[in-house]
Order: sequence, then C-alpha cells, then structure tokens
Amino acid sequence: MKKNLLLAAVLLTLSIGHSDAAVRLSLAESVDMAIATHETIEAARAAQEEARWNLSAARRSSGLKISWQSQANHIGGRSYNYNRRQYYASKDPIYSLYATPQTDPYTRAFSNYFTLQFPLYTGGQTENNITARKNALNAADLSLENTRQTVRFQALQAYYDLLQQKNLLAVSRSAVTMATEQLKLIQIQFEEGTVAQADVLQMQVQLADYRQNFVSAEGNLEAAQYKLARTVGLPQDTPIETTDSFTYTPFPHSLEECEEYALEHRPDGTAAEFRVKQYEASKEVQKAEWRPTLKAIFNKSTSSNDPFRSNRNDAYEAGLQLSWTIFDNAITAANVNAAKARATQAKAEAEGTWNNIRLETRTAYAQMKAAEENIRSTKLAVSQAEESYQISQVRYEEGVDILLNVTNAQEKLTQARANYYTALYNYNLYRATLEKAMGIPVNLDVPHYLKAVDEGRSASTALKEATLENPREEDT
Repeated sequence: MKKNLLLAAVLLTLSIGHSDAAVRLSLAESVDMAIATHETIEAARAAQEEARWNLSAARRSSGLKISWQSQANHIGGRSYNYNRRQYYASKDPIYSLYATPQTDPYTRAFSNYFTLQFPLYTGGQTENNITARKNALNAADLSLENTRQTVRFQALQAYYDLLQQKNLLAVSRSAVTMATEQLKLIQIQFEEGTVAQADVLQMQVQLADYRQNFVSAEGNLEAAQYKLARTVGLPQDTPIETTDSFTYTPFPHSLEECEEYALEHRPDGTAAEFRVKQYEASKEVQKAEWRPTLKAIFNKSTSSNDPFRSNRNDAYEAGLQLSWTIFDNAITAANVNAAKARATQAKAEAEGTWNNIRLETRTAYAQMKAAEENIRSTKLAVSQAEESYQISQVRYEEGVDILLNVTNAQEKLTQARANYYTALYNYNLYRATLEKAMGIPVNLDVPHYLKAVDEGRSASTALKEATLENPREEDT
C-alpha cells in the first residue's frame, strides 16, 4: 500500500505539474516504485496465480464428477416406418390422417444421459499430480521473490548509473572550467609577449577535447535518466533529480558468511529444488498408467418422443468400473523415460543454479573489495593531483615551467577525480550485486518459507507466515 501511494503521488505530481519539472527521487523511493510497477513482477505474479489454480484443479480431480448429455433427433427409416404403421393400426385406421409431429411417436426422439463418477483408486496418478502441482506452486512463490530481488537490483543499478553520470558530468564541467581559465591567462600572456602562440593553440586544442568530453557526458546523463525512469515506471522523458549520493561504509561480513547466507536465502536456488521434486512427482504420474483404476459409477438414461420424458426408456446402472490398460504399444514406457530424463535435467539445472550462486557471491565480493581498496587509493590520488596542478600552474605563470606540464597536470587531476567517482560507483554497485547474489529478501524470508513447507503447511500458509512486513537490508 505504501509503495502504491508513493507511485500515485509521483504520477499526480507529473500530471498537475509542468512538463519539464524534475521528479525528486531517493534511492529507496526508486526501489519501491520499481517493485510496485515493473511488468516482470506482474508476469511472475500471474505465473504464481496459474500455479495456484493448477493445484486446485489437481485436487478437485479426486472428487465427484457429474455429467449430462442430451440429444434431440429427427428419426426415420424402414424400421421406424414399420413401427409407425403398427402403431397407427392399433389406434385407428384413419389415425394417420390427422396425426401430427407432436402426436406421432416415430417422428422425433429425445434422450438424456446422466453420469456420476467418483475415483476410488487411480494408481497414484491423482496423488502424485497433486504433489507435482504443490511443488510447482512453491517454485512459483520463490520465483516471484527472485523477480522482486532482480527488479530491486535493476533499480539500484539504474539509480547508481545516474549518480555516476552526474559525477562524471561534474568532472567534465570542471575540466572545461579549468581549461577555459587557463586559456584566458595564456592569451593575456601572449598579448604581453611573454608566451609563444604555440601555447595558445595547444590550450585551445586541450579545451576542445574537454568540451567534446562534456557533450558526451551530457548525452550519457540523459540516457541514464531514461533508464531510471523506465525502471521505476515513469514516462521515459521525465527529468529526474536524485536526492541521494554515493556513500561508503565498510562491508561487515566475510566471504564465508556471505556464501553461507546465499545458500540459505537465494530463492531461485530453492525454487530449483522444488522443480526437481515437481518432476520427480510427474515421473510417478506417468508410471500410474501401468496400474489399474477403479471408479464408482452411476448412469441413468431416459428417452422419449417428448423432451425430458421417459415413456420409451428409463434405465440406470450403478456399480464399480475397473479399467486396466494391458498393452499400449510401450507408450507409457516412453512417457516414463521422458519424465525420468526431465527429472534428471531438473537435478542438473538445480546443481548448476547453486554453483552459479556460489560463483556470483564470490565474484561480487571480490569486485566489491577491490573497489573498496580503490576508494582509498583514488581519494589520495585526487589530493595529490590537485596539489600537483596548483604547483605546475604557479611554475608556468612564473615562467619556470612549460605549458605541457600544466596540461598534463590538468589531465591527471581530471582523471583522478573520474577514477575516484568510478571507485565509489563500483563499490556501491558491486555491493548491490553482492546483496542480490546473497538473496537479501524483498518480501519473503526463504528459510522461513521452506521450514513451513517442510512442516506440512500449505503454500498459501507458508507464504503468509514468511512474508516480511518491513524487510531491511541491514539485517544481513
């Protein structure tokens, strides 16, 4: 509800405000809006609903089934004509002269068939089909949570991309400003005859490069705004003003702790295990075709020349129906083998999923730690580059240094600032990647859900018990 209200407030602001008014979004608001509006979550929720109804259909297949068939026919032919003549003769020799379709019993026929069936034994087909559908629903519940986590990461990434492009644009603007001021100084010195024209031309070329980089940075910023707007469900031409900035806080957990957490909490890994159980149960469903089935049957049939009458026929049958396919040309064997292969495939896919989870966790952790080290080194490099630029600028103004050293110092300062912002960006992005790899919950506590299912609770009950009201990333 909170997320929906947030989205409604933002859209209302867009509808009543100016078309060029920027939408102010924090990182948390962007995540909430993405989770509330992203179409992949809606698709996953629809898949969950489909799995729920499939389970309902499997359960209801074990109950009573009632069917009704009705026919209305025009009848004729030698047999009916002979019976018609006998019937008329028994009535009156001239009866046929004034008989009508409504009074002629050999002109039309109506019949009704009612059947009641109740399965008593299906060879395990019904039971295993229910089990397969249960596991499919469990997998769908976890897949929905995995989709939410993916969308959260996409929102974080889009927000961080926009912050990074804003920072790089600021670096480019600063480079243009430095070069412009330096060019003004050189032009004054050239007019005074203290520097050569080559220095003016060299600085003009340097300034042109910085301006080109600035234009490219503006384009990258605009593209990043489009991406974030699309991710959070806003019109893609909506200007966005970020209210948060990059932060750095040391990550408090070891790789071993992260990996252990991931193996317990990743919803896609647990969903893969439920799919293995689903296909194992489906294999047993196919095996049931080798066994007999037993049903309780009640049939009632009526027929007449008038609808819903029984003057011609009124009969019923009640009893048991045993059926057993003795030979089906090895169709069942083929289906069983196909189901075995699918179960084997599911096991291999589950194993691959867990291996990828370990790899993703280790990779993201290593990249985050590398970025963390880069933050320290690049921050120091910025201070050193600023000092070097100031020294080279003073030396050039005093005529004891050449312009090349000044432009080199400018270039190194610009690069150092870009490197620092890139290190901050990488650290925040790889930390978000690590949290995604670990399975930090959005709406569902996976271990709690799994425990509830193992204790025999239904999927809906387990989902209710494991749903988080206010999940917090810092709980990890």
